[in-house]
Order: sequence, then structure tokens, then C-alpha cells
Amino acid sequence: MPTSLRSEAAAPRTAGPATNHSGSRHREERARESLERFAILLEQTPIIPAVRLPEYLLASSQCPGKIVYFLFGDPESSSDMMKVIADAGKVPIINIDLAAGLARDYAAVTYLAHRHVQGIISTHPEPLRAARELGLFAIKRTFLLDSAALDSALRSLEQFMPDALEVLPAMAAPHIVKRLHEMYPSLPVIAGGLITTLREIDDLINRGISAVSVSDPRLWIA
Repeated sequence: MPTSLRSEAAAPRTAGPATNHSGSRHREERARESLERFAILLEQTPIIPAVRLPEYLLASSQCPGKIVYFLFGDPESSSDMMKVIADAGKVPIINIDLAAGLARDYAAVTYLAHRHVQGIISTHPEPLRAARELGLFAIKRTFLLDSAALDSALRSLEQFMPDALEVLPAMAAPHIVKRLHEMYPSLPVIAGGLITTLREIDDLINRGISAVSVSDPRLWIA
């Protein structure tokens, strides 16, 4: 298990430059390995089921891909739902911004990590950094509303490199792909939101999107 934020906070302040350099290199290696593992999962999951209601849990567990998103949840029910997905051989990932009763902090991410959650989605850096330290996947979510939002999304990657960048709405995602891959060639882009047809999904994949997250169960076919 990766060194926790708390362990790092408790580390002696007398560590010299060599120790700091070693720790930084270790974090970079860990981030690279996590990104590579997640990219492999995305190759097997062009359509990511995004579950909004408990009644769609079973259907999501039976989908062909390896990843399932949760766009809801709470401390009481999360463990059982995540276990259903994990027992099906898939990776449960929760959007912590949309989960009820959970703060966007290290304690909340630790709680989820002990309840079968294997990844965190958020627009905020704090839970994503906690996810990385705890060995979970970290997916940065961003809303691409205009050119200023595009520039802001790219700048945010200088502060924290996630395992994937999810862009909403989905049809805006191709606008970031070229610039993103010039700067970060290996970072996957996931598109999400306002998808209604398989043709839209195919078009996004053909334009360089790694995967598409979809909440409509009728489209969970690949």
C-alpha cells in the first residue's frame, strides 16, 4: 500500500535533499504505473456504465467492460454496492462530489478505500491526491464550457496529473484532445454527458476519445 498522506505528514522534517528527491521520484513512478494500469482498463471499456440509481446496479455488473462509475452513493450503502461490482471482476469508481454524506477530504477517501472503491472522480484536487496516495485511481472531471475553461483544465494538470481527464459535455471532449496530447501524450480522455446514441459514442472514439461514460443503460453494450 502506498505511503499515506498522514505518514508523510508525520515524517521527520530533517530529511535532506537526497531523501526528498527519492520521495519525489517514487511518487512519479507510482503515478506513471497507475496511469498505465488505468489506460489498459480503458482499452477494455469503451463504454463506461455510469450508475445513477440502485436499480441499475445489477445491469452495470453484467456489462462487457472493466469499469463502472457511481454517480451517487452514501456511507451506508456504498460498501454493498461496490462489492457487487468488485465481485463481478470490475473496477468500481465513485464520483465523490456527487456522493451524499461524504466530504471531499482524505478521511472520506480512506473510508471509501476500505469499502471496495478502487477509484475517485472529482473536480477537486484534494480527493484526487488522497486517492493517489491510497493506491486508488484518480479521475479529474472538468466542464469544458468555453476556451477559458479549456485553458484552465490544461493548467490544472501542471499541479496534479490524474489517471484520466473526464470532459463534460461529451461532445466538447474532442476539442481538448489535440492540445492535451501535445502536452501529455499518454493521458486518456473520457467523454461524458448528453450522450443519446451509439453513433455519438463511435464518433467520439474515432476522434481520439479513450472511452465514453454513459448513464443510459440501453447503451451499455461494449
